[in-house]
Amino acid sequence: MFGRSKLRGALIGATLMVLIAGSARAAPGDSATQPFVVAFKGGATTLDPIMRSETTTNSWQRQIFDTITVLSPAGVPEPRIATAWKSLSPTEWQLTLRQGVHFQNGALMTPEDVGASIMDTKNNPKSQYREYANDVSGYKVVGGHTLVVTFTRPNPVFPIYLSQIPVMPETLIAKEGRATFANHPIGTGPYRFVSWLADDHLVLKTWSGFWGTKPAFRHVRLESIPEAATRLAALLSGQVQVAEKIDPSDFARVRASGRAYLSIVPGLRTMYLGLDVWRPTGSAGMAPGEKNPFMDRRVRKAIAEAINVPLIRDKIFNGAAAVAAQFTPPGLEAYDPALKPIPYNQAVARKLLAAAGYAHGFTMRLDATNDRYLEDSLVAQAIGGMLGNVSITVKVNAIPKAIFFPQIDKGDFTMYFAGWSGTDPISTWNAIFHCRDAKAGFGHVNRAHYCSPKADALMAKASQTFDDAKRIALERQAYAIAAHDLAYIPLYYQAEVAGVANGVVWKERPDGLIFVWQMTRK
Repeated sequence: MFGRSKLRGALIGATLMVLIAGSARAAPGDSATQPFVVAFKGGATTLDPIMRSETTTNSWQRQIFDTITVLSPAGVPEPRIATAWKSLSPTEWQLTLRQGVHFQNGALMTPEDVGASIMDTKNNPKSQYREYANDVSGYKVVGGHTLVVTFTRPNPVFPIYLSQIPVMPETLIAKEGRATFANHPIGTGPYRFVSWLADDHLVLKTWSGFWGTKPAFRHVRLESIPEAATRLAALLSGQVQVAEKIDPSDFARVRASGRAYLSIVPGLRTMYLGLDVWRPTGSAGMAPGEKNPFMDRRVRKAIAEAINVPLIRDKIFNGAAAVAAQFTPPGLEAYDPALKPIPYNQAVARKLLAAAGYAHGFTMRLDATNDRYLEDSLVAQAIGGMLGNVSITVKVNAIPKAIFFPQIDKGDFTMYFAGWSGTDPISTWNAIFHCRDAKAGFGHVNRAHYCSPKADALMAKASQTFDDAKRIALERQAYAIAAHDLAYIPLYYQAEVAGVANGVVWKERPDGLIFVWQMTRK
C-alpha cells in the first residue's frame, strides 16, 4: 500500500499509467490491494474514542466505534446502539438498547457495557467528552436490554449527547489497559481495525459480525494528505475516491473533470479567534514582560472591526463560507437570526486602539493550523495583513495541528485561529465558554480562560429546562453576554466541502464527519 510519500511520488509521473491500469483492477474497496480511499487534510491523533474531541479524529474512530445515538444531517438524534429513549422524570432517561450486538473480539455487548461507557466518558480525567456526561450520576439495568440513566440535575438534551458517547469494551480495557486498547481498538461498528500509523493512515476491513447493514466497501484506507493539490490530483487520477476540503479555487476544475463531483453543504463549524484575556503580562505571543493588550475590551473590539470577513468569504472561499454574526451557527437552537455581524470598519478600529493607548499599534503572534481547516493558513495570513492595516504587526505562526493543539491547550498563545463544531449550544458552552473547572468537567477547551458566572448560571438553568422556548431564551441570554465580552471573535461558518468520485453516492454532513458506511456505489 502507499504511504503519503509514495502517493506524492506516484502522482508526479504515473497518473496516465494509473488510469490505464485502473480498468483491469478490482473496483475500489473490493480487495486489500485496491481499497476504497478517503483523503483527509490531516489524520487521527488517537484511536481511543474519548481522548480527542476533533472532527478528523472522530471520523477515523467512528468507522470502528458506534455511538449510542447518531445525529441526522439535520442534527436530530436517531437510533444506533439505543433504538428508543424516553424521559421517565426530569432526572431519569430510559434507553432501549439494540439486542444481539457484539464487539469485534466476539464478546456480546451488554447493557452494562453501555452504562460503563457513559461513566467512563464522564469520569476519565483525560476524556474530552466529559461535558456530555457531566450530569450523569449512575445507571441501572432493567430487564435484558433496558438501561435507566440517572442524573444529578435535569438534562433535556441527553439523546443528542448520546451521539458523542462511544460504546467501548470496558471489561477488556480494565483487563488489558488503556494503551493496549488505543493501539488495537475494538468497537461494535461496521469496520474493524487492521493497522494504523498515527497522523498518516488507517487501514480498515468490514467486520462480518456487524449488527447492521453491511457497508458497500469492504476494504478501506483513510489517508492523511495535507497538501490540497495532492488530494485533488489523487481524486482526479482515481487513486482516492473521496477527498475532503477541496480548495475553493479548484471547484471549477473538479466540476469540469468528468471524473468527480463536489459535495458542498452549509456547515456547523464556527471559525473564530481566541484571545488571551487572563494574563495582564506574560502572554506567550507577546514580547517578554510586555503588557497584554487584549485585557482591554476596546482592543478586542478593534480586532473584530479590522477584519474584512466578507472579503475573506469572496476571495478565499469562492462563497463557500457565511459571515458569522454570533458563535452559534444556523442549525443550532440558540442561533438568533436577528443578530448582525460586527461591521468591518478600519476607522472605528483605529479609534478604539487609540483610546486604549495603542495608537501606534503593537506586535503579536497569531497561531493557526496549516493542515486542519479549509484554507486555514491562507486565512491566517489574510487576518495578519488586515490587522497590519490598523498598525498591529502580526507574526503568523501556521503549524501542523499535531503541534498547534497541544501548544494552545497549554496556553502558549496570545491570539489563535481555530474552529469549533458542536452538537448543541449547551455542550458548546460547557466546553469552550464555561469558567474552567477541570474537576467538574467544565471548560476543557476554554483556552482563553473566559469566565462569566452570570452567563454560566443562565446556561445551567437552560440545561435543566425542558420547555424549548424557555431554554432557547436562556441560551441566547448567556451567549449575548459572551458576545459582548469578546473573548472569542466569531468570523465565519465554514462550509463542508468534499470531492467525490462519480461512482460513489454520498453527501457531505453539516458536522463535517465522514462515515464510509454511509456511502454507496452508484
